[in-house]
Amino acid sequence: MKSFTRVCARLWPLSVGWLLSSPVAAQHAHIYAGAVSPNPDQPLWFENGDLWDINSGGGYAQSPACIYLEANLPDLYPGVYQTATTFSALPATIFSGGPSPHAAALGAYIQLKFVSLQGPAEGALTVWNEIDDPAHPAVMFSVPAGTTNGMEMFNLSEGDPFDPEADPYGHIHGRRLTLNKPGLYTVGLQLVDTSSNGPNGDPVQGPSEIAYFYLQAGLMLSDFSRSNNVATARFGLSGFTDYVFESSPTVTGTNWAVVANLIGTSHSELRWLVDPNATAPNRFYRLRKTTN
Repeated sequence: MKSFTRVCARLWPLSVGWLLSSPVAAQHAHIYAGAVSPNPDQPLWFENGDLWDINSGGGYAQSPACIYLEANLPDLYPGVYQTATTFSALPATIFSGGPSPHAAALGAYIQLKFVSLQGPAEGALTVWNEIDDPAHPAVMFSVPAGTTNGMEMFNLSEGDPFDPEADPYGHIHGRRLTLNKPGLYTVGLQLVDTSSNGPNGDPVQGPSEIAYFYLQAGLMLSDFSRSNNVATARFGLSGFTDYVFESSPTVTGTNWAVVANLIGTSHSELRWLVDPNATAPNRFYRLRKTTN
């Protein structure tokens, strides 16, 4: 049996019709923190960040990855979109499953800083802690859309920040990210060593460059445009899911025509949708999500 989600939009004049959702499995990806080199003062970096940041795939035309947030945990997170994507720190010793060639040096204590967030008006990203009481998660902090110099952070390393021999490793489940408004967001993240175990009491490793990641909250068409008889729109898809893009001259009609079939991949990403025959003066579009 196949379930479906409909997202309807009229491209001219531009207006969103409606958004319905159906439950699917939440994304649970891992993004790893390490260092360019374990030498003192060398910067931290996202070891597999190039698979996820906004430049992945070479830009919009090449389907960059996105972190997809589902609306499928109504008991714990009613009315918001969530993901269990986990940020982890690579191990430097055999005792933590390493050593990884890209791990930070011993003594580094890595934290993830939320520097910026761009997205829908009144949107906000919230980080929750499910570790102490999974049935009643607690808010760690929130970052509103429009933030450009945020200071909120949480630790990725699990060791002692005051121990110069501590492994920087950390793999902490039970922190969940949510967004309160549907749509596409861009979050700026930075890795920071907050230890004082380096030379002269400084951090062992320098901060990473700020990396920017797309967050797609729910299934939603966006960035509508029309040029001559070509209509385009964009959406973020969830992994392991196929979609059908359809059009109709009326929103309540039964004669929806297939514009394109999209085959899902093993990860979430942004896709452009194109209707090269948008000749009708009035046209509605919908996106159906099918799950085998």
